[in-house]
Amino acid sequence: MKNTKRNHPSGGSAVLRHLGRTLFFLIWTLLLTAIVLLGVIYVMEKGPSPTLTAMFCRSMRETSALRWVPTVFLTEAEADSYKTVVTEDVDTEAVNTSLIHIAAGDEQITEQSGEPSLQLIDIAEGRVKGKLLIVKDPSRVILGTSDNLGRQAGLQLTDLVAKYGGVAGINAGGFNDENGLGNGGIPQGLVITQGDMAWGNPGTTYNVIGFDGDNILHVGRMTARNALSLGIRNAVSFVTHDGLASALIINGEIQTQNLASGVNPRTAIGQRSDGAVLLLVLDGRSINTLGATMENTCDILLRYGAVNAGNLDGGSSSVMVYGGEIINNCASVTGPRKIPTGFIVLPEEVSHG
Repeated sequence: MKNTKRNHPSGGSAVLRHLGRTLFFLIWTLLLTAIVLLGVIYVMEKGPSPTLTAMFCRSMRETSALRWVPTVFLTEAEADSYKTVVTEDVDTEAVNTSLIHIAAGDEQITEQSGEPSLQLIDIAEGRVKGKLLIVKDPSRVILGTSDNLGRQAGLQLTDLVAKYGGVAGINAGGFNDENGLGNGGIPQGLVITQGDMAWGNPGTTYNVIGFDGDNILHVGRMTARNALSLGIRNAVSFVTHDGLASALIINGEIQTQNLASGVNPRTAIGQRSDGAVLLLVLDGRSINTLGATMENTCDILLRYGAVNAGNLDGGSSSVMVYGGEIINNCASVTGPRKIPTGFIVLPEEVSHG
């Protein structure tokens, strides 16, 4: 009787075929994803709505890593036509400090339960979502800086808040971020801490956001020397990539020239007439919310009583820490970014007023 043998594939060949099929599936998945994304970009850039195209292009141009996207289907000239008007060099009115009336320490309103003088509010207005922290005692808000400012990598906000023993905080000024891969160590513009200039040039004019020795928030355009002469104790500066200035509200007046923007995560700071500080972080770049415009940001701050307010660094940097944890949805795909500066809320028994 003749014996017959069946040839069975070796284990190695089966593994190779399995890997091949997996690789083929992955390549096709990536290819289809790329086709879908390109289709979406094409509709956004070449679709029938100039308003939608402008919003899309402005949103992309506000990012560090995706500023090139508007030129996928548009020429450089076409993409540039959707740039926001540069306002960083537009002079601003000085803050009228008489509009802010901060009560003496024993007169300040405190909550009867929970953390005294702090109020955390969930923002959910249509597709705009985020967190607002109201700090009733402005002397508790200081500017924190990373170690060896400008000479080494920055700190994540959780670490920055912990460094100062804070109970809460938000990211603050802009920083060098080449191709979206910066290490958060080098600030952009002015940094003043404890009344001393930690970064910047005395004669250079900046878009300033900071508190003076009387705990009054100043926003607007001024030289570093003028800021120090006003007694500014803590300050940063910020403008968008296309040069949109940071002042949102000055003396109760909306700075409409600075509201042209795309939709992105936002961080802002404001102050009410009673001195209470408004720390606002709005989420974005997610299924739940694409983000907010400058106008959305300004509207929320006004609704909660802001007399003066300024826009801080946004996008993937927009983070709020409360109780040692990040409480908003950070948009960075790699996790919270390292930053050079943040506005920190000190415990109630500690203040720098």
